[in-house]
Amino acid sequence: MLDEALSRRGFLKGAGALGLGALWPAVLAAAQDAAAARDAGAEFETLGAEDAADLAAIAAQIFPSDPALPGANEAGVVYFMDSALRTFLAGSKAAVETGLDALNAKAAALQPGARFAALPGDEQAKLLKAEENSPFFGLVRFMTIAGMFALPVYGGNRDYKGWKVLGFEHRHVWTPPFGHYDAPPGKDSGKKK
Repeated sequence: MLDEALSRRGFLKGAGALGLGALWPAVLAAAQDAAAARDAGAEFETLGAEDAADLAAIAAQIFPSDPALPGANEAGVVYFMDSALRTFLAGSKAAVETGLDALNAKAAALQPGARFAALPGDEQAKLLKAEENSPFFGLVRFMTIAGMFALPVYGGNRDYKGWKVLGFEHRHVWTPPFGHYDAPPGKDSGKKK
């Protein structure tokens, strides 16, 4: 009886009895909702429109677009941020809002009444350079990179654009790389001796 309880099957039976098996479809549904919202250009669930614009501008400074490669905005990173601040980074939402308020106060000092997103790119870069060692910038940088390269169902990496930047192809099946270590024993594998 104890062996059954400690087995994987026993764990799954127990998890099902506790209702944990029902949780997984809800997690997947939430991830799919985030991706659908991003693709439809829907309103944000956690972020206000102005905060989302500021975060998108910061993300574009961290991971800019290039004529040959997509950047954070093309990958829909701000939708990943919105989803993250609603779910696993919900405890950091206040820190992000406080950081944005401080950044926008500095932006308004440069251009009265302007928010960060309204500043020219070079002024945005200067403000972020002054913030690069702050916990706020570290958090936004983390969300930008995670949103750029995470699975698209989590809200970012639209159409696998982040993976394309890395040269990573999205495929269902991969062929293993073959090299000298795959040669049959006793055959010349091309390995230098």
